[in-house]
Amino acid sequence: MRKLVDFIVDNRDWFFLTFSIALSLLLLSNNESPDVQILRGKFNSVLSVIYAPANWVQGIGTLREENNVLRAKAVQLSLLNSELLQYKTENERLKAMLDYKESVGTFLLPARVVSTGLSPLMRVVNINIGSQQNVRPNLAVVSVDGVVGKTVSVGPATTVVQLMIDYSFRLSVKLEKSGTIGIMRWREGDIFEVWEIPKATEIEVGERIITSGYSDIFPPNLAVGFVSGIIDRPEMMHKIAVAKANTDFTTLGHLFVISGE
Repeated sequence: MRKLVDFIVDNRDWFFLTFSIALSLLLLSNNESPDVQILRGKFNSVLSVIYAPANWVQGIGTLREENNVLRAKAVQLSLLNSELLQYKTENERLKAMLDYKESVGTFLLPARVVSTGLSPLMRVVNINIGSQQNVRPNLAVVSVDGVVGKTVSVGPATTVVQLMIDYSFRLSVKLEKSGTIGIMRWREGDIFEVWEIPKATEIEVGERIITSGYSDIFPPNLAVGFVSGIIDRPEMMHKIAVAKANTDFTTLGHLFVISGE
Protein backbone atom coordinates (compact mmCIF):
# COMPACT_ATOMS: atom_id res chain seq x y z
CA MET A 1 0.00 0.00 0.00
CA ARG A 2 2.87 2.30 0.85
CA LYS A 3 4.42 1.74 -2.58
CA LEU A 4 1.14 2.61 -4.32
CA VAL A 5 0.86 5.86 -2.37
CA ASP A 6 4.48 6.75 -3.17
CA PHE A 7 3.86 6.01 -6.88
CA ILE A 8 0.80 8.28 -6.96
CA VAL A 9 2.66 11.05 -5.15
CA ASP A 10 5.65 10.80 -7.48
CA ASN A 11 3.41 10.94 -10.57
CA ARG A 12 0.76 13.27 -9.22
CA ASP A 13 1.15 15.72 -12.13
CA TRP A 14 0.27 13.02 -14.70
CA PHE A 15 -2.62 11.79 -12.59
CA PHE A 16 -4.03 15.33 -12.24
CA LEU A 17 -3.63 15.91 -16.00
CA THR A 18 -5.38 12.64 -16.86
CA PHE A 19 -8.15 13.34 -14.35
CA SER A 20 -8.61 16.88 -15.70
CA ILE A 21 -8.84 15.68 -19.30
CA ALA A 22 -11.34 12.97 -18.38
CA LEU A 23 -13.43 15.43 -16.39
CA SER A 24 -13.33 17.96 -19.24
CA LEU A 25 -14.46 15.36 -21.75
CA LEU A 26 -17.26 14.29 -19.43
CA LEU A 27 -18.44 17.87 -19.00
CA LEU A 28 -18.23 18.52 -22.74
CA SER A 29 -20.24 15.42 -23.57
CA ASN A 30 -23.01 16.35 -21.13
CA ASN A 31 -23.12 20.07 -21.83
CA GLU A 32 -25.61 21.19 -24.50
CA SER A 33 -24.67 24.87 -24.68
CA PRO A 34 -24.02 26.29 -28.19
CA ASP A 35 -20.35 27.02 -27.48
CA VAL A 36 -19.76 23.51 -26.21
CA GLN A 37 -21.51 22.01 -29.24
CA ILE A 38 -19.25 24.04 -31.55
CA LEU A 39 -16.20 22.90 -29.60
CA ARG A 40 -17.45 19.32 -29.68
CA GLY A 41 -17.85 19.51 -33.46
CA LYS A 42 -14.31 20.80 -33.91
CA PHE A 43 -13.00 18.10 -31.61
CA ASN A 44 -14.79 15.42 -33.64
CA SER A 45 -13.31 16.89 -36.84
CA VAL A 46 -9.83 16.62 -35.33
CA LEU A 47 -10.50 13.02 -34.30
CA SER A 48 -11.75 12.16 -37.80
CA VAL A 49 -8.50 13.50 -39.29
CA ILE A 50 -6.47 11.51 -36.76
CA TYR A 51 -8.36 8.29 -37.45
CA ALA A 52 -8.49 8.76 -41.26
CA PRO A 53 -5.21 6.88 -41.98
CA ALA A 54 -6.30 3.97 -39.81
CA ASN A 55 -9.68 3.84 -41.52
CA TRP A 56 -7.96 4.01 -44.93
CA VAL A 57 -5.66 1.10 -44.06
CA GLN A 58 -8.61 -0.89 -42.77
CA GLY A 59 -10.53 -0.12 -45.96
CA ILE A 60 -7.60 -1.31 -48.09
CA GLY A 61 -7.58 -4.61 -46.21
CA THR A 62 -11.32 -5.01 -46.70
CA LEU A 63 -11.04 -4.27 -50.42
CA ARG A 64 -8.23 -6.79 -50.76
CA GLU A 65 -10.35 -9.49 -49.14
CA GLU A 66 -13.32 -8.61 -51.36
CA ASN A 67 -11.09 -8.69 -54.46
CA ASN A 68 -9.80 -12.14 -53.51
CA VAL A 69 -13.37 -13.39 -53.08
CA LEU A 70 -14.44 -11.86 -56.41
CA ARG A 71 -11.38 -13.30 -58.15
CA ALA A 72 -12.16 -16.78 -56.83
CA LYS A 73 -15.78 -16.46 -57.98
CA ALA A 74 -14.62 -15.27 -61.42
CA VAL A 75 -12.40 -18.35 -61.79
CA GLN A 76 -15.27 -20.61 -60.71
CA LEU A 77 -17.62 -18.98 -63.23
CA SER A 78 -15.00 -19.29 -65.97
CA LEU A 79 -14.58 -23.00 -65.26
CA LEU A 80 -18.35 -23.49 -65.18
CA ASN A 81 -18.76 -21.60 -68.46
CA SER A 82 -16.04 -23.72 -70.08
CA GLU A 83 -17.75 -26.89 -68.86
CA LEU A 84 -21.13 -25.73 -70.18
CA LEU A 85 -19.60 -24.89 -73.57
CA GLN A 86 -18.06 -28.36 -73.67
CA TYR A 87 -21.47 -29.91 -72.95
CA LYS A 88 -23.01 -27.75 -75.68
CA THR A 89 -20.38 -28.85 -78.21
CA GLU A 90 -20.79 -32.49 -77.21
CA ASN A 91 -24.57 -32.22 -77.54
CA GLU A 92 -24.25 -30.70 -81.01
CA ARG A 93 -21.90 -33.50 -82.09
CA LEU A 94 -24.24 -36.20 -80.80
CA LYS A 95 -27.21 -34.55 -82.51
CA ALA A 96 -25.26 -34.38 -85.78
CA MET A 97 -24.41 -38.08 -85.42
CA LEU A 98 -28.06 -38.95 -84.84
CA ASP A 99 -29.14 -36.94 -87.88
CA TYR A 100 -26.40 -38.56 -89.98
CA LYS A 101 -27.37 -42.06 -88.87
CA GLU A 102 -31.00 -41.42 -89.79
CA SER A 103 -30.06 -40.01 -93.20
CA VAL A 104 -27.82 -42.94 -94.22
CA GLY A 105 -29.52 -46.10 -95.39
CA THR A 106 -26.81 -48.52 -94.19
CA PHE A 107 -26.51 -49.97 -90.70
CA LEU A 108 -24.18 -47.89 -88.52
CA LEU A 109 -22.53 -48.77 -85.22
CA PRO A 110 -21.71 -45.66 -83.16
CA ALA A 111 -18.24 -45.59 -81.63
CA ARG A 112 -15.95 -43.26 -79.74
CA VAL A 113 -12.19 -42.79 -80.13
CA VAL A 114 -10.46 -43.86 -76.92
CA SER A 115 -6.81 -43.47 -77.95
CA THR A 116 -4.45 -42.91 -80.85
CA GLY A 117 -2.15 -45.61 -82.15
CA LEU A 118 1.42 -45.89 -80.93
CA SER A 119 2.81 -47.71 -83.97
CA PRO A 120 5.14 -45.59 -86.14
CA LEU A 121 4.34 -47.84 -89.12
CA MET A 122 0.60 -47.10 -89.33
CA ARG A 123 -1.64 -44.10 -88.57
CA VAL A 124 -4.47 -45.53 -86.48
CA VAL A 125 -6.92 -44.81 -83.68
CA ASN A 126 -8.62 -47.17 -81.23
CA ILE A 127 -12.40 -47.14 -80.82
CA ASN A 128 -14.54 -48.50 -78.00
CA ILE A 129 -16.47 -51.24 -79.83
CA GLY A 130 -15.32 -54.67 -81.02
CA SER A 131 -16.41 -58.19 -81.88
CA GLN A 132 -19.00 -58.09 -79.10
CA GLN A 133 -20.82 -55.50 -81.24
CA ASN A 134 -20.30 -57.57 -84.45
CA VAL A 135 -17.36 -55.51 -85.66
CA ARG A 136 -14.92 -57.34 -87.93
CA PRO A 137 -11.86 -56.36 -90.00
CA ASN A 138 -12.25 -54.40 -93.24
CA LEU A 139 -15.35 -52.40 -92.39
CA ALA A 140 -15.70 -48.76 -93.40
CA VAL A 141 -15.38 -46.14 -90.65
CA VAL A 142 -16.92 -42.70 -91.16
CA SER A 143 -17.75 -39.51 -89.28
CA VAL A 144 -20.56 -37.05 -89.92
CA ASP A 145 -18.12 -35.21 -92.23
CA GLY A 146 -16.98 -38.13 -94.36
CA VAL A 147 -14.77 -41.19 -94.67
CA VAL A 148 -12.26 -41.74 -91.85
CA GLY A 149 -10.70 -45.15 -92.57
CA LYS A 150 -11.31 -48.86 -92.09
CA THR A 151 -11.13 -51.45 -89.32
CA VAL A 152 -7.96 -53.56 -89.35
CA SER A 153 -7.69 -55.32 -85.98
CA VAL A 154 -10.69 -56.26 -83.83
CA GLY A 155 -10.75 -57.25 -80.17
CA PRO A 156 -13.74 -58.13 -77.99
CA ALA A 157 -14.37 -54.53 -76.88
CA THR A 158 -12.00 -52.36 -78.94
CA THR A 159 -11.01 -52.00 -82.59
CA VAL A 160 -8.00 -50.53 -84.38
CA VAL A 161 -8.96 -48.21 -87.25
CA GLN A 162 -6.50 -47.43 -90.04
CA LEU A 163 -6.90 -43.78 -91.02
CA MET A 164 -6.96 -42.28 -94.50
CA ILE A 165 -3.82 -40.33 -93.57
CA ASP A 166 -1.84 -43.57 -93.35
CA TYR A 167 0.59 -43.71 -96.28
CA SER A 168 -0.45 -47.24 -97.31
CA PHE A 169 -4.19 -46.45 -97.33
CA ARG A 170 -5.89 -46.43 -100.75
CA LEU A 171 -9.48 -45.50 -101.55
CA SER A 172 -11.41 -45.85 -104.80
CA VAL A 173 -13.17 -42.52 -105.36
CA LYS A 174 -15.23 -40.72 -107.97
CA LEU A 175 -15.20 -37.10 -109.06
CA GLU A 176 -18.87 -36.28 -108.62
CA LYS A 177 -19.35 -33.95 -111.60
CA SER A 178 -17.44 -35.88 -114.27
CA GLY A 179 -18.01 -39.35 -112.82
CA THR A 180 -14.33 -40.17 -113.34
CA ILE A 181 -12.92 -42.93 -111.12
CA GLY A 182 -9.53 -42.58 -109.44
CA ILE A 183 -7.44 -43.85 -106.54
CA MET A 184 -7.07 -41.49 -103.59
CA ARG A 185 -4.07 -41.59 -101.28
CA TRP A 186 -2.52 -39.35 -98.65
CA ARG A 187 0.52 -37.26 -99.58
CA GLU A 188 1.38 -35.01 -96.60
CA GLY A 189 -0.29 -32.85 -93.96
CA ASP A 190 -3.92 -32.47 -95.01
CA ILE A 191 -3.14 -32.98 -98.71
CA PHE A 192 -4.35 -36.00 -100.69
CA GLU A 193 -3.95 -36.96 -104.34
CA VAL A 194 -6.34 -38.73 -106.71
CA TRP A 195 -4.40 -40.71 -109.34
CA GLU A 196 -5.32 -42.48 -112.60
CA ILE A 197 -7.48 -39.64 -113.98
CA PRO A 198 -7.53 -39.62 -117.82
CA LYS A 199 -5.94 -36.63 -119.53
CA ALA A 200 -9.18 -35.70 -121.28
CA THR A 201 -11.15 -35.41 -118.04
CA GLU A 202 -12.28 -31.90 -117.14
CA ILE A 203 -11.62 -31.29 -113.44
CA GLU A 204 -12.87 -28.29 -111.49
CA VAL A 205 -11.38 -26.97 -108.26
CA GLY A 206 -13.97 -27.41 -105.52
CA GLU A 207 -15.53 -30.49 -107.17
CA ARG A 208 -16.80 -33.00 -104.62
CA ILE A 209 -15.07 -36.36 -104.23
CA ILE A 210 -17.15 -39.36 -103.15
CA THR A 211 -16.59 -43.10 -102.85
CA SER A 212 -16.96 -44.93 -106.16
CA GLY A 213 -18.61 -48.08 -104.85
CA TYR A 214 -15.95 -50.23 -106.56
CA SER A 215 -14.94 -51.67 -103.21
CA ASP A 216 -15.94 -54.49 -100.90
CA ILE A 217 -15.42 -52.15 -97.94
CA PHE A 218 -16.83 -48.72 -98.79
CA PRO A 219 -20.39 -48.24 -100.08
CA PRO A 220 -20.87 -45.78 -102.96
CA ASN A 221 -21.48 -42.04 -102.61
CA LEU A 222 -19.92 -41.51 -99.18
CA ALA A 223 -18.47 -38.01 -98.82
CA VAL A 224 -14.67 -37.99 -98.97
CA GLY A 225 -13.43 -34.49 -99.82
CA PHE A 226 -13.05 -31.96 -102.62
CA VAL A 227 -10.58 -31.01 -105.35
CA SER A 228 -8.18 -28.26 -104.28
CA GLY A 229 -5.79 -28.30 -107.26
CA ILE A 230 -4.76 -30.07 -110.48
CA ILE A 231 -1.41 -31.51 -111.60
CA ASP A 232 -1.18 -31.93 -115.39
CA ARG A 233 2.29 -32.15 -116.92
CA PRO A 234 3.06 -32.99 -120.57
CA GLU A 235 5.22 -35.97 -119.64
CA MET A 236 2.45 -37.49 -117.48
CA MET A 237 0.04 -40.05 -118.94
CA HIS A 238 -2.68 -39.14 -116.41
CA LYS A 239 -3.83 -36.12 -114.46
CA ILE A 240 -3.58 -35.90 -110.69
CA ALA A 241 -6.26 -34.14 -108.67
CA VAL A 242 -4.92 -32.56 -105.49
CA ALA A 243 -7.57 -32.95 -102.79
CA LYS A 244 -8.48 -32.22 -99.21
CA ALA A 245 -10.55 -34.53 -97.04
CA ASN A 246 -13.75 -33.40 -95.35
CA THR A 247 -12.67 -35.07 -92.12
CA ASP A 248 -10.42 -33.25 -89.66
CA PHE A 249 -8.16 -36.05 -88.45
CA THR A 250 -6.82 -33.95 -85.56
CA THR A 251 -10.19 -33.81 -83.78
CA LEU A 252 -11.62 -37.31 -84.20
CA GLY A 253 -14.09 -38.14 -81.45
CA HIS A 254 -17.36 -39.84 -82.40
CA LEU A 255 -17.34 -42.21 -85.37
CA PHE A 256 -19.51 -44.82 -87.09
CA VAL A 257 -18.62 -48.29 -88.29
CA ILE A 258 -20.63 -49.38 -91.34
CA SER A 259 -21.41 -53.00 -90.57
CA GLY A 260 -23.89 -53.70 -93.36
CA GLU A 261 -25.94 -55.88 -91.01
